[in-house]
Amino acid sequence: MSAQKLMLVLGATGFLGKFVIDKMIASDYPLRVVTRGGADWQNSTVSSLRHKGVDVIMGDITKQEILERAVEGTSAIVNMAGCFLEARNSSYEEVNVDAVEQLAQVGKAAGVQRVIHVSCLGARRDADCRYFKTKWDGEEIVRDSKQYWTIFRPSFIFGNRFPFLEHLKPVFTFKMFLPVIGSGTNTIQPVFVEDVADCIVQSIYSRECVGKSFDLVGPDDFSMLELLEMSRNALEIGGPTMNLPSQISGKTMGIMAKALPRSILTNDLAGMMSDDSCSTQDDMLGNFQVANASMHDYFPAIVESLGVKSKPFF
Repeated sequence: MSAQKLMLVLGATGFLGKFVIDKMIASDYPLRVVTRGGADWQNSTVSSLRHKGVDVIMGDITKQEILERAVEGTSAIVNMAGCFLEARNSSYEEVNVDAVEQLAQVGKAAGVQRVIHVSCLGARRDADCRYFKTKWDGEEIVRDSKQYWTIFRPSFIFGNRFPFLEHLKPVFTFKMFLPVIGSGTNTIQPVFVEDVADCIVQSIYSRECVGKSFDLVGPDDFSMLELLEMSRNALEIGGPTMNLPSQISGKTMGIMAKALPRSILTNDLAGMMSDDSCSTQDDMLGNFQVANASMHDYFPAIVESLGVKSKPFF
């Protein structure tokens, strides 16, 4: 694969994608990105990337004609696109599975040699949560391809923000009680966004990474209950903790529905909240140069990003 050939990056508009793009630009990689436009990018951002020499294609990655245009003349694909929360125009199946299958097909037809695919820790064949199940199906498509693939499976990603925690804010700010889906004892190991970005960029030309999947986790583990209570304490909200069954129904649903957004009350989110997202750090530390940053160091900034002031925790 020539270092001068174009690389296609999907998911460049996301929390992780912006860091990957910056690091690839710093490495002088010729880049092409695909964006739907106004829904997820400011015009100034597109203009800025084009000014830096990034080729920007406006379109929907679930459309085959857009993908065919995007892969033309490229030698590598970095796919970070994924549907974390379903919307009217994007389902888990459409983005996490169908788009990956189309990308594999058009990439093979265009002679693309290298594929970096970002999935998630927790993805598995027998998952009840459709998000985890569809991310696994996407992994299987990549593994079955004839290209030189590498799959990354990061835990929940944090930086100065923590997108997963932002989505859970209505849960840990629920005034009546802290609703915890399941036992709350499941373990997660949030991983620093720049560590994930470094792994992705370092893997592109690494022969040792070809045909391998890498779990990416941070140095600290938390139970889901610990994470929610830590966040609740930051807001100085009292009240008891109540464990809820993963299949929320009945009177409990009625009470919570009065205060929580409908998007929170889904069995898929319940699955994300109640499953483990942890692993060993051996894969990451043994193969990549990373800062291995702790979420403890970033938690005050994370809390500030939620719109409240932090008090000492550690």
